[in-house]
Amino acid sequence: MTDIPTFGRGGLNSFVDVDELVERIDLTDDEIAWRKEFVGFDEEDEQRLSKLNPLLRAEQDAIADDFYENLLRYEGTREIFERSPKDVEALKQTQRAYLHSLSTGEYDRAYFENRARVGKLHELLDMPLKYYVGQYGVYYDLLLDRLNDRVQGRVVEEIEEWAAEREAEDGGLGRLAGVFGIGVDDGGDDLERSFERTVRSAIDDGMMDVLSLLRIINLDLQVATDTYVDSYASRLEAAIERRNRLAAAVEADVRAPIDELHDASEVVAARAEAISSHAANQATAIEQSASEIGAVSAAIEEVTSVADDVRTESERAERLAADGADAADDALDELDGIERAAADVRAAVASLEAHADEISSVVARLDEIATQTSILAKNAEIEAARSGAGSETNRALRVIADEIDSFATRTRADLGAIEETAKDVGEELEETIETAEETVERVDVGSARIRETVASIETVHEAVCATAAGMDEVVAATDQQARSVQSIADSLDELGDAADNVAGAAESVAAASQEQTASLGAVSGAVERLTMDVEGDSQPVYERVK
Repeated sequence: MTDIPTFGRGGLNSFVDVDELVERIDLTDDEIAWRKEFVGFDEEDEQRLSKLNPLLRAEQDAIADDFYENLLRYEGTREIFERSPKDVEALKQTQRAYLHSLSTGEYDRAYFENRARVGKLHELLDMPLKYYVGQYGVYYDLLLDRLNDRVQGRVVEEIEEWAAEREAEDGGLGRLAGVFGIGVDDGGDDLERSFERTVRSAIDDGMMDVLSLLRIINLDLQVATDTYVDSYASRLEAAIERRNRLAAAVEADVRAPIDELHDASEVVAARAEAISSHAANQATAIEQSASEIGAVSAAIEEVTSVADDVRTESERAERLAADGADAADDALDELDGIERAAADVRAAVASLEAHADEISSVVARLDEIATQTSILAKNAEIEAARSGAGSETNRALRVIADEIDSFATRTRADLGAIEETAKDVGEELEETIETAEETVERVDVGSARIRETVASIETVHEAVCATAAGMDEVVAATDQQARSVQSIADSLDELGDAADNVAGAAESVAAASQEQTASLGAVSGAVERLTMDVEGDSQPVYERVK
């Protein structure tokens, strides 16, 4: 048999002063009596719970196993069990003891003190109140399931007893059948009402058992909740007390720095007025600078206008350079034609030289033929002399000799003329060759110069393009050039003097600010103490137990 004193007797009990706890939550005898009366818990409930003891004892192992099987499904509850000094088996034993305590029939001051201790132990384990209250829902499911079976069993038993009594009285089941509508005869209404009363009575009795169990669990839950509320209230009161002490200490600590801040603020205000005066002087100087900058702006506009004109001329030069480049390309094309013609002249001169050589060769051969012809004429004259004077042969040979000699003479004369002509042609040909070679050389030199000129024109074209593009930068640069104007420099000198005055005043302000910073540091340190955790020992109780 499980002994109730073992319930709630774990390693954390040394940290629980039950008497002090009960006094804090005002759990007096009168308070206990009032709570019982408020929920309707009386002696009848005690008796009913006592009668439930056999059922709860019989089911305590299954209920404990099912209870912890459900709770161990959740990570949050598992973490709490891991913090407990007891293992799961020991906790199941505690659960069995709790089930037994529900049906002891003794619900005095000691019972509720024990409930207060159990609630406090759960709070010391940092079990959230929602877990503690929520686990009673598991109890309801497990306990009411058993009570439901019990009620149904009681109803069946009552019906069986009622049926036995009816059978003994009537000696048969005929009238019982009438209750269920099988047959109807005299007295059936009374029998039906008797059966209904029997069933209702059994169900009502079972529901009263359920109500008694719910009432005692409600009282248990009230006491446990009181321990949580007491802990929260104690923590809140302690926190309020700590904050009150800190507030008093901070008030004492910040009073002097605040006074210093007030004095420093007055100094800062005075120096701020001086800064304001210097700022006004700066404003006047800036207005003058603005006027001069306006004049510079007009000059810049004029420069911009000139730059626009230059850019226009640059664009025109770019177009002209582009036209020149195109004309140069055309000249290169013509130059290629001239070079080809020069090559043709060179080839023709070479051909003339070859033909002149051939003419000389022909003249030489013809001269040799003329010599042979003269020899042939001499031979004809010799043959004519041999044939005798006056003969036909003589006359014929002399005619032939004369003709041949005349032909040879004319041929030599023609060859002489040809040779003279050939010499003249050769001399002219040599001059022509020299002139052609000189012309070709000049064409080569001219071609090289034309190509250099074309390259120069292309370079000029690129430079003009770059110049045209750079004019936009020239226009933009006029704004920067304006900053170097001497009049602006003079104005900036005046601004610099005013800035020096401002800097001097700013140094004074900086010194005052340093004083304020030091005072604010003291204030900051004191304020930080308001948010610091000043608890002497913030380690949870369950950690100290471990």
